[in-house]
Amino acid sequence: MKGGSPMLILISSPRMRRREAHHVEEMFESGLARFHLRKPDHSAKEVARILDKLPEKCIRKVVLHRHAELLADYPLAGYHHSSIEKRISVEGSSSRSFHRLPKLAENKEKLDYAFFGPVFESISKEGHGPKVPMSALEDYFAQPKAKGCPAVYALGGIRRKKIRGLLEMGFTGVAILGAVWGKKDPVSALEGFLKVEDMILAELKRKSKGAKGNSFPAFLNSLRR
Repeated sequence: MKGGSPMLILISSPRMRRREAHHVEEMFESGLARFHLRKPDHSAKEVARILDKLPEKCIRKVVLHRHAELLADYPLAGYHHSSIEKRISVEGSSSRSFHRLPKLAENKEKLDYAFFGPVFESISKEGHGPKVPMSALEDYFAQPKAKGCPAVYALGGIRRKKIRGLLEMGFTGVAILGAVWGKKDPVSALEGFLKVEDMILAELKRKSKGAKGNSFPAFLNSLRR
């Protein structure tokens, strides 16, 4: 993926869940590479309780939303800014959400990656659907200047069968929420996504062997031209 970015990012449920830290640790053990901890209606103290239950090796793969004061207390992977939040300087990755295509296209901030969505009808938020047609997204990724922009992850209504098409369009990967936390067994649901990721990566590696003189990342980029 672009700059070594993972294909899948999991965002936490906005609500506190029973045995949440335990489930997240299991997900990391299953192969999850990046987890966004987002609890917009909960205090820093409540969010810290989740982090306190995770081993350090897992915390290093967690990106925090809001509660920037916790960055000094934990070895987190980075910080994610909301679409309206003023950017802060952090160690680790710096990312942001975008909900309007012009804002993404005009972005001048130095970001490691961005979320854009919703691209489909949201699973977790009823009535929250896309405001940008797929044709506009295709046009955006077809522009030469899009190649120099941060990695962009599709957000909203992401299901396993949608991943391949989004990657071919130009997205670096997908950010998932409702398709995992809306299931009775979220760990098993995530493992289903990870299997799709493995299948796509295996297929791309096979195809890349036929791309003379190209590295695997270069081959991936060639698919998006």
